[in-house]
Amino acid sequence: MIKTAKAHMQENLSVDMNPMLDIVFILLIFFIVTASFNKEAVLDIERNNSPTLSVTPKVTPQFTIDANNKVYLNNRQVEIDAINVNIAKLAANADITAISVRAHENSQHNTLVAVLNAIKEQTSAPVAVGEVTSN
Repeated sequence: MIKTAKAHMQENLSVDMNPMLDIVFILLIFFIVTASFNKEAVLDIERNNSPTLSVTPKVTPQFTIDANNKVYLNNRQVEIDAINVNIAKLAANADITAISVRAHENSQHNTLVAVLNAIKEQTSAPVAVGEVTSN
């Protein structure tokens, strides 16, 4: 009779997994419902498709006033009325970092003032004023 009771107990040793599956599905549903799904903010980046960067060259124009009140821009004679146009052309092609003005000691003061006024009408670049050395 003892053997039959043990044999009978072994036959009934099965685990019912249905309650375990119920708990797992309940937990799964709980976590899905309580989870917050945030859509990440995305930054739109517009890239420049140009293969190379263009670098603006820098230029330092040099004005010279000789003893006869003739004005030269980079060793090329220009009229005082045309200084504005010449500086505008230089500024369109390059970045003007500074401007040098050299006047001969025998030149007239009003020529130097006219050149400086024409320069300042076109650009705010710093202007260095000096004297032409005689050779």
